[in-house]
Amino acid sequence: MAIPQQTASITTATVAAVITQGPELRCSNGQTAVYTTDCTLGTPVSYCFSPEPPIECSQGFFPSVWHPDHCMEESTCFPLNEPWITTECSNGAIPYSTSTLYEGTLAGGESTVIRAVSCSCSSDQWYSMTLLPGSSNFDSFCMPHSSCPQGMTTSVSINEYCATQSVGICSGIPLQTEFCECAYAAQTPVYPDWPGANPTGCA
Repeated sequence: MAIPQQTASITTATVAAVITQGPELRCSNGQTAVYTTDCTLGTPVSYCFSPEPPIECSQGFFPSVWHPDHCMEESTCFPLNEPWITTECSNGAIPYSTSTLYEGTLAGGESTVIRAVSCSCSSDQWYSMTLLPGSSNFDSFCMPHSSCPQGMTTSVSINEYCATQSVGICSGIPLQTEFCECAYAAQTPVYPDWPGANPTGCA
């Protein structure tokens, strides 16, 4: 006598993954809904945004932005003659990039483009920040590593970071570097009038 055998069968239904979007923002008073990500963690962020009215600057100033804190940007007015608005490089430095700080119409009606040049010392020069006597501002000078011109003396800079680390971390990085400086602290280097020039002496 034959006994029928039953075979068990299990049926599984696959459900498609559904990502439900959060409720859309309803903004009032002319505000715009902004869907973006956090500037640090990259997590989704949404908020209602109302653009600030264009900043008004008085004569002799131009509108720009500054960063009071991480991920923050605020409008402000800067004087047209700010010392950091560099249009050409001096003290032996060479220009490597240009950025536009402002392009538009200033108070008084003149159409203006304000650009700043970023400067750097060439690879065979030493970057020296010097506080000049009687001044509160530091000045940057590009000094030779060696072959000091007349009126200069050789000094040695110690790499403080590598001096305190194990040998492997700073392999290939010299522990100390020679560079030239003016023999007298009250003097400043004198440069020929072209970018990347080495100083010819001190005055």
